[in-house]
Amino acid sequence: MKIICLVKFVPDTEKFVYDYETDKIDRDMSRLILNPDDKNALAFAMMQKKKDPAIYVEVVTMGPMKLEEPMKDFVRLGADQAVLISDRQFAGSDSLVTSRIISSYLASKDYDLLLTGTHTLDGGTGHVGPQIAEIMGINQFSNIVAIKEATEEFSIVEALQEEKTYRLKIQNPSVLSVTHQMNLRLGFVRYENIGRNVDDQFSLVSNETLKLPAEKIGGKGSPTKVRKNVVVKREQVAHKVVKVDDEGIEEVVHFLKEKGYL
Repeated sequence: MKIICLVKFVPDTEKFVYDYETDKIDRDMSRLILNPDDKNALAFAMMQKKKDPAIYVEVVTMGPMKLEEPMKDFVRLGADQAVLISDRQFAGSDSLVTSRIISSYLASKDYDLLLTGTHTLDGGTGHVGPQIAEIMGINQFSNIVAIKEATEEFSIVEALQEEKTYRLKIQNPSVLSVTHQMNLRLGFVRYENIGRNVDDQFSLVSNETLKLPAEKIGGKGSPTKVRKNVVVKREQVAHKVVKVDDEGIEEVVHFLKEKGYL
């Protein structure tokens, strides 16, 4: 069985750099973290591989060149292959163009299951998984909170839709878009594998390989036009420590009443 995980690195909400001239987040300068929904997709794939080492797991992302090492870490964690799709021409791509670029890469690949997240911290449209499935002409489902079984022929999943949980059997190949409610642990690279050379299991894919027309990629090819972005940063609030005694308890109760919680 071959599983391809489509993951995205998103700006850390606490440590991102905004370029006010271009009205965009500077992804090259911002600290990027693995999107929580996508982390659960990868964690599930790695769990399956741990149960059956014959399962092939490939991890694919689209983003800046600085993601090379984080992607290689997925190989050090146990994945068979890591692929970074990166090209300056892809900058400004909306969800449709992103789906088009990733689908162009997938067109030449064999797989039984495509796993990805439903939403991302920096967008939340939930479009990419379904759009890739539409382009590839395969089955898909989103908002998945549990994958009960996954084989080459089918997957059995539980998905949350309009406050109801549905159990479905989906024929593979398919795109399963999961959520962080799966609550799976990805784990860390073992100490002895930190820095291990995995160049032979890493691939960099640019538009020189995909050969997509310039008018179909990046901001030029994106039908979504953002009129205005509003940058919101959370204020840092100082922590206060109280003693575990009557005076401390009274202070906490007073605070909760003041804020309207009691």
